Amino acid sequence: MITELNNPQSVDYEFLLQDAAIHASLMREGELSSVALTQQVLSAIDQLNPKLNCYFAVDREGALAAAQASDARRQRGEVLSAIDGLTVAVKDNIDVKGLVTTAGLGLPENTPVAQRDSFVVNKLRRAGAIILGKLNLHEAALGATNDNYHHGRCINPHRGGFTPGGSSGGSGAAVAAGLCAFALGTDTMGSVRIPASYCGVSGIKPTRGAVSIGGSRILSRRLDHIGPLARAPGDLSLILPLMAGYDPGCAQSANVLFEQWNPNPAELVIGYADVTQGLGVTESVKSAYTSALARFADAGAQQRRQDLQSLDCASARRAGLMLCEVDLFVDQQPLLREHPEYFSPALRKLIAYGIGKSAVDFASADRRLDKAVVKMAAWLEDCDFLVLPTAPQAAFDFCEPAPAGQADLTNMANMSGHPAISVPMGTDGEGLPLGLQIIGPHGSDLQLIALAQWFAQFMPRPQPNLGLL
Repeated sequence: MITELNNPQSVDYEFLLQDAAIHASLMREGELSSVALTQQVLSAIDQLNPKLNCYFAVDREGALAAAQASDARRQRGEVLSAIDGLTVAVKDNIDVKGLVTTAGLGLPENTPVAQRDSFVVNKLRRAGAIILGKLNLHEAALGATNDNYHHGRCINPHRGGFTPGGSSGGSGAAVAAGLCAFALGTDTMGSVRIPASYCGVSGIKPTRGAVSIGGSRILSRRLDHIGPLARAPGDLSLILPLMAGYDPGCAQSANVLFEQWNPNPAELVIGYADVTQGLGVTESVKSAYTSALARFADAGAQQRRQDLQSLDCASARRAGLMLCEVDLFVDQQPLLREHPEYFSPALRKLIAYGIGKSAVDFASADRRLDKAVVKMAAWLEDCDFLVLPTAPQAAFDFCEPAPAGQADLTNMANMSGHPAISVPMGTDGEGLPLGLQIIGPHGSDLQLIALAQWFAQFMPRPQPNLGLL
């Protein structure tokens, strides 16, 4: 069994970019230790994080101690789970005991650390996961570029100077660059799936309530979800069941039973949308989406068109944004009043806009979200799964204005609470990753992962350009 690297500073990036399931198999077979794996990841963080800026904090000592404990358990035959000994990094709006939770705000260095793990981090520790540290995010998780005013931009590993998406940009970038096996993100209107799409990895927003948001900083009580990202969709099946569970301390938590049947594409009815007009979808995404639908058709799946335009995705996005602005103010009100300098001028402006609206405006926005719930239910009554592009475009240069509709294709699943996954569906003409989104009924999370895994066999995962950063 390999227990230590001869030269931990010599990083094997080809090895680190393998699926987490491969690393887990190597540990089961005694060919890899958690200490060796963790050393490699920590060395890679040392080398790449100055360029990518995806980690805010790294708990080196804690990670190595946890890896040693994992190896000792394995030698005793007391492995805790399929991810025992594998590395996990956490978006910095989710509490990790002993580390500061900044939520991407400009908090001072003497800010008190979290006194306990969030519900989901605690569950993963008990499963043997190696918690590496905290990841960059768009300020307060309200945005989709990860151009953080206080902590700097997080860079997409596929192209220097390009956004990794947001708000879980650090999560997408770290997974894509091999700087963790799994990353936790939060998804309020697409913030796990958009970075997964832009960074060429897979990420899932679970069924609402399946994964507790207890111990995370609230952006929207109605829309927030915590979900994992991984390089391969199959890896998500290793970690998601370990994250799920009822949390009596979280009002949004619920007992959600994941369906266990394995979907056969030949027996499915797939819903799709006409994305040729009205949604701002680029030609590259249209072409890749058409090819993806052809894969399902070739496998024997029936296809039924759903009228996505009938929802008015942009209006729903704006309504969701208002709810976020108001909920964020309620959650951060004392800090905002006492230390407005912790918040960027742009974020203060967003919050002011939301709370400047009347109670009637807020209630009307909430009702608009109800329309998305009804629409999604109707679409999923007419088909087994809904297949859409994840984002209307690929990642873009930070120098370019952010497209207003980045979350127009993702936000509806947050509003309805349905699970949704993003899996790579090729690249655009410049080699930038594109994502395919699959949305399913409540509790179909594992079926989404299985479908994404089936689709991934036809679509090589885009590889990051680590040497060009």
